[in-house]
Amino acid sequence: MMKKVMFTVFLLIIKFSVFSQNIALNNYQEGQDNWEVLLTPLVEVNDMLRHIYSDPFKENFINAIPAGYPLRKAVNINSFYGFRNHPVHQVTIFHRGIDLKGATGEKAIATGDGDVIETGFKTDLGNYIKIKHCYGFESIYGHLSKISIKKGQHVKRSQIIGEVGATGTVTGPHLHYTLKKNNQYIDPFDFLFMDFERSSVSLK
Repeated sequence: MMKKVMFTVFLLIIKFSVFSQNIALNNYQEGQDNWEVLLTPLVEVNDMLRHIYSDPFKENFINAIPAGYPLRKAVNINSFYGFRNHPVHQVTIFHRGIDLKGATGEKAIATGDGDVIETGFKTDLGNYIKIKHCYGFESIYGHLSKISIKKGQHVKRSQIIGEVGATGTVTGPHLHYTLKKNNQYIDPFDFLFMDFERSSVSLK
């Protein structure tokens, strides 16, 4: 009896999955953007990841969000998102992004299509760029030695936007990378690996 129940549940799961994929296919073919309706309101990272990875047509939408690594090499993280001892101020503060290992002059790239809404200099962030993407996402790139784009410019995913540097309050060259969703800071970590064309990963 138990095996029969489990088999029935298994069949229902398969049918639901096929049904969901058929709906997604129909909407995609009709030009409807489910991500605009379903992804835009989400602010919990796990909810966003679940939605993105469960969409069988995610490759068709992935360029519209900040997904992947903003440097042209394997993932290499110096400092994670969250509370940490600031390397310059020597106090515990919340780090609202991640620091990625890089050398001065190394090319920084946009992680998604979007519009440049800010460029400039801040004491803590140094030379920085802020890009507005679809579905409520924003990406920020800091401590740049060079800014290669202008405010108001539309950029494409993987386009060079600047160069790694050590401007602002830092101890050495690196790229500070921040993500926001609906004006709230989120952990960029899982989005670094949301590049379905790359596989090399290194955490240091």
